[in-house]
Amino acid sequence: MTNQLILSVEDVAYLSEAIRAIGSAEFPALFVNLCKSIASADAAHLSAFFTNARPAEIYSTRAEPEALEALSLYLDVGFVLDPFYQLFLTAPADRVDSLADIAPDDFRRSEYYAKFFRALDLSDECGLMLPFGNEAALFLSVGVQSQTKMDLSALKTVLPLISALARRHWMVLTPDRFDGTGRLAAQLDAAFVSFGSSVLSPREGEITRMILHGYSSKAIAITFANSPETIKVHRKRIYAKLNVSSQGELLSLFLDALRRSPAGAPGDPLSYLRP
Repeated sequence: MTNQLILSVEDVAYLSEAIRAIGSAEFPALFVNLCKSIASADAAHLSAFFTNARPAEIYSTRAEPEALEALSLYLDVGFVLDPFYQLFLTAPADRVDSLADIAPDDFRRSEYYAKFFRALDLSDECGLMLPFGNEAALFLSVGVQSQTKMDLSALKTVLPLISALARRHWMVLTPDRFDGTGRLAAQLDAAFVSFGSSVLSPREGEITRMILHGYSSKAIAITFANSPETIKVHRKRIYAKLNVSSQGELLSLFLDALRRSPAGAPGDPLSYLRP
């Protein structure tokens, strides 16, 4: 018998809003509140774990001074003793775990627990982890501040959905890019590679990208083992096909095409300039 889950009206509202907000600054809050709602939790804190850098806070529902102080210390140095961080280092996978299942046997009587977990005033906590390669992971801590139980099974049931949703927003997760802007960067990289592909040959496309980067005909010639004169012929042909007459006009055409391309749109950005 398969697990069945019925989402509440509130869950569905958060889900639909999160889907709409993918790629925008609104997404992390909606993502966190969706997970918190499904788990029947009171509080949540979303961060990014890294193997070679401190965790980075992405979004938190906590605003109490004591909680903020504890979280600040945790993000600075305390994370190294966190059972969830150790789990990230040793067994990264898409997973949902309760603190009780992964913590050392005497953890709740430790000074670390008193310093961080009690300061957050949580009676129960679980963690949702989504790795991005071997060196980073999204980590969402959800907890309750009363004696009520969280619905861990519900969060586990929707883990594939949550995973797919998060990875649509966070296409890149690094210490200097953890807010979802990596998704936009990836889209722009793809648009750059596709620019002019509907009218240029693959080699002309490569030369066009080098021109946009600012390489001279001499440098491009060395890259392709051609003479500068041959590259100049290619450049004239490219300009003719794109109906431009200078590098400045080429750059303007490229930027205009990017501005008019819908987010994540496939194919040559030039196609969105045509009537």
